[in-house]
Amino acid sequence: MATVRPPKIWIAVILGIFLQPFVFLYVNRPRLFWPYLLAALVVAAVDWYLVLGLHLLFSLICPLHACWIIRRGKSLLPRRWYSRVWVVIGFYLGLMLGVMLVRAFLYEPYAVPSASMHPTLVEGDVVIVQKWGFAQAALFGHALPGAEAVAPERLQCGEVYVFYPADRDELYVKRLMALPGDVIAITEQGVVINGEKLPSQRLSDTDISLYAETAEGESYRIQYLKDAPPREARTFRVPEGRYFFLGDNRDNSDDSRHWGSVPAERIVGEVVAVVPN
Repeated sequence: MATVRPPKIWIAVILGIFLQPFVFLYVNRPRLFWPYLLAALVVAAVDWYLVLGLHLLFSLICPLHACWIIRRGKSLLPRRWYSRVWVVIGFYLGLMLGVMLVRAFLYEPYAVPSASMHPTLVEGDVVIVQKWGFAQAALFGHALPGAEAVAPERLQCGEVYVFYPADRDELYVKRLMALPGDVIAITEQGVVINGEKLPSQRLSDTDISLYAETAEGESYRIQYLKDAPPREARTFRVPEGRYFFLGDNRDNSDDSRHWGSVPAERIVGEVVAVVPN
């Protein structure tokens, strides 16, 4: 049943600072809530990408606007069920829980920290990782308890994945090159999988040599440093339940050549989109 008790300014200030757009539900203005919420989400996404701190403006604008509404006396209009404090807080917590569940188990953005995936990815690029069907769950870069197995059909050579190496707690983004049971050789002439060299074509040859390489029908670009010392030929057999990853910047990448293949249960997800820096 609707009430005519006016909202309290001190509650509006607290809600506006910490819950931001949700304060407009408290002051009985749902038509303001939706555009403010959309604007806050857009600004939060831009802030995450550019680190501008613009989202902090909502902690000032929202309480001021809510207090202005109360001062004008419009709050004496009949107030609806959604204007109760506990309902507003419940809506906010529900939205935050939904966002966390999506990021933990469905999709999550990550910023590329290094040059190891040049020329495909550069520092500051944001990759969107699809996590459903993979064993290792992660939220905001922190590992969560995962399943014991990953669906093998989710892993395909030539695609890019995000994962935790076996003995490290930081996320890596690399290209999957070899599956369990494969024998992979890194030679001066290129990558050899089970005795067959991956097709590659030179694209340019300046200070950095660019090649188009193909694995399992997936074509992508890799690079070599022209003045890099000769590469020692190395051969690896990928154990069962593990996967071998390389960076596209072949002469400047910390990958499976150095810390070994990655257990299936440590793979977080597949890169499905890239937002360039």
